[in-house]
Amino acid sequence: MALRGKEFLWGASIANYQTDGAENTQWHEWELANADRLASDYDTAFKDVPTVDDFRVAGNNPQNYISGMGIHHRERYDSDFDKLQALNFNTFRFSVEWARVEPEEGVYDESEIAFLKDYIASIKSHGMTPVLTLWHWTMPLWFTEKGAFEKRENERYFEEFAAYVLQKLQDDIDIVLTFNEWNVYTFAGYIAGEWAPMQTSFLTAFKVALHLTETHNRVYDIAKMIKPAFKVSVAHNTADFIALNRKVTTKLGLAWNRWQRDNFFLDRTYQKMDFLGLNWYNADSYDGFTVKNPNEKVNDMGWDMRPIRIEKTLVRLYNRYQLPILITENGLADGDDSDREWWLSETLQALENAENAGVDLMGYLHWSAFDNFEWDKGYWPRFGLIAVDCENDYARDIRPSAQYYATRILEYRGK
Repeated sequence: MALRGKEFLWGASIANYQTDGAENTQWHEWELANADRLASDYDTAFKDVPTVDDFRVAGNNPQNYISGMGIHHRERYDSDFDKLQALNFNTFRFSVEWARVEPEEGVYDESEIAFLKDYIASIKSHGMTPVLTLWHWTMPLWFTEKGAFEKRENERYFEEFAAYVLQKLQDDIDIVLTFNEWNVYTFAGYIAGEWAPMQTSFLTAFKVALHLTETHNRVYDIAKMIKPAFKVSVAHNTADFIALNRKVTTKLGLAWNRWQRDNFFLDRTYQKMDFLGLNWYNADSYDGFTVKNPNEKVNDMGWDMRPIRIEKTLVRLYNRYQLPILITENGLADGDDSDREWWLSETLQALENAENAGVDLMGYLHWSAFDNFEWDKGYWPRFGLIAVDCENDYARDIRPSAQYYATRILEYRGK
């Protein structure tokens, strides 16, 4: 698909836990146990971020870190999709909540499938192609109590869940992402110990990563048996890796990070992908094994912003795997909307550059469609093209940068 073609996928993404919450999940249990700690850590964690004072009230409030019912998207999706349609989107990515579909082992809730069918029908009626994510980090408690993906014998539970959902929704969807950011989940939960289950074991992390890749490969085969026309991939997170000098340690550090972030996962799975889903937020400059970013321009979470560098990542991944690329997430925390238009402009230029370099691009989905619950940061980071006022009945407001994006979409379509 060409960037300026009629079939190019333009839109935005959400994860439905972040817009609606869900009890009976491991993340809900984790946030209840860690909200006080996260609130007390805010001042230290973000002390060097220029906008730290702008979000201090929310950042210091434990309730900020409790997802609750999210932004009530589940109740308002029709009107939410009205707004996305007005922004000229032709694609929308969302996720299935495993704990809602299978609240107990082997017990499936048919009413949730009925909800999903209505939800997807609304996406389509608003002129958008649905992109379904089967797993966006959250899991039912019964699965985590069995050891989740730490144990190879547990892979079958996800495979059975995936088969059930794909069988039920085969007439409703065509594009499927099995896992979201499997590498981020593995690192944050099993190496850094920052997220549930808060372990710090390289051996366990290796097992989890291996089991996730094995599971993807089998779910790919399952999907193709159900409907050969399914287009299946993952939403893989990576960065642009930059060496600051020519030292051997820098080259080794760069090679290690590329391997553990990309090659370990993708080398094992790319042959079971119809395209590559890419989540991209930053470039990382390395001195040895240490990240040393310039941070000349940072977002509200302190992340270095060099959006033009996505071009290098696209070229690198396309040259290695020769798969069409769908950008499944790309964005920034920007509460006052001062940088998002610039970010979009730089990113779109990078996409043009990558396409001119031979990269086969399927589409671009911004993160996120709406302000929502940003995991261990809670509600204070503002990633949405559409602002959500949680203090005023969750009122929606389309940001100026979203209008800019809508205009650019029409430009690329030649309208």
